[in-house]
Amino acid sequence: MKVTFVDNMSIPMVSVLSETIPISDDIRIAVAFVSIKGMALIEESLKLATNSANSIEFLVGLDMNWTEPGALKLLYNLSLINNKITCICLSSLKPYYTYHPKLYLFNKGNKVKSIIGSSNLTEGGLKKNIEANVIIEASIDDEIISDAYDTYNRLKYHPQRVLPDQEFIDIYTQLAKLTRKEQNKNLIRNAKYASLNKTFLEKCKSLQRPKVTSNDLVGWLKNIYKLIPNNEFTTQQFYTHEPELAKLYPNNKNIRPKIRQQLQVLRDMGVIKHLGRSRWIKSEHI
Repeated sequence: MKVTFVDNMSIPMVSVLSETIPISDDIRIAVAFVSIKGMALIEESLKLATNSANSIEFLVGLDMNWTEPGALKLLYNLSLINNKITCICLSSLKPYYTYHPKLYLFNKGNKVKSIIGSSNLTEGGLKKNIEANVIIEASIDDEIISDAYDTYNRLKYHPQRVLPDQEFIDIYTQLAKLTRKEQNKNLIRNAKYASLNKTFLEKCKSLQRPKVTSNDLVGWLKNIYKLIPNNEFTTQQFYTHEPELAKLYPNNKNIRPKIRQQLQVLRDMGVIKHLGRSRWIKSEHI
């Protein structure tokens, strides 16, 4: 495993992305904010990636309307042009919570570069700001990489995740313009904003959600899924697989807690259903 740091002072984040995106087979980017200038910095790299990558995903946050509508529209249009590219939005979170991750995952021949830190997909995050990002390079079967993909999947399959359409983007554009005009002052009392926000939330209910694919199952999650029977089972019954999982992960001394954690991740993804009292059943066949 190799660990390095990127702060935009000694190494610009954009240079790391420019080198990594074009040579990656699978690209997954989960960020809170995206800007047009940020997208422009990786535009050429993305063009190269579409020739070789199997999948390119963007999980974009819309909290506080800080993601620029133009950048969101650009991502959506790219997804229409190229079916390798997917744009997924988090429509909202519970009050007083903000979607705020910066997680980049690049897989090349089962060697993964994971970047976790403070850089959004903006000009500041990739080039101008002083940031703090850690790059972890390891095998896709390494536990730290498995955990990174678990976090990504929890973000991707959050109940409020939606696949945008043009109407969704149009409503969001109006909300963003009104937010900037009012500068967040008295928005709660703004009748137009309240009406638009209600329309936006109603629109979200009609949109499709991401579908789980085999590409989402990495490391621990993949190994656990392989062992899940097609009929109902209990957590205690699943513990019978502890010896074989211990052989795969000899340094892990907490196999049973890990099993429980992975079952919960699969539940959150909608792959299995919790029937209560440690009982489970498969709900999606991947």
